[in-house]
Amino acid sequence: MKRLFNPMLFLMANTPDVERNMELLTSLLQTAADSVKNIKSGFDSFNATIIKVAESMPGTHLNVNKPAGPTKPAVQTEAPAEPAVDFDPVPSIQMPFEEV
Repeated sequence: MKRLFNPMLFLMANTPDVERNMELLTSLLQTAADSVKNIKSGFDSFNATIIKVAESMPGTHLNVNKPAGPTKPAVQTEAPAEPAVDFDPVPSIQMPFEEV
């Protein structure tokens, strides 16, 4: 990694206004780092709030152990209430034929 940065640092040292460019780059990187920290803290607080709301709601909780097996039998024992209705296929749209 050091071998990669040495030529780049040498080229940067020979360019005019390198101090000003480095200050701009430093402020840009600092702004990006601050933005990432703010976004991460926002996601963390949102996640904590959602967990608190979910735990306070009555009913099924996130941490409740659910049974391993299915609650309904795998084979359907009763017949369906109504037979399935066959629908007509969707009509196709036909564009008028125009001669040129």
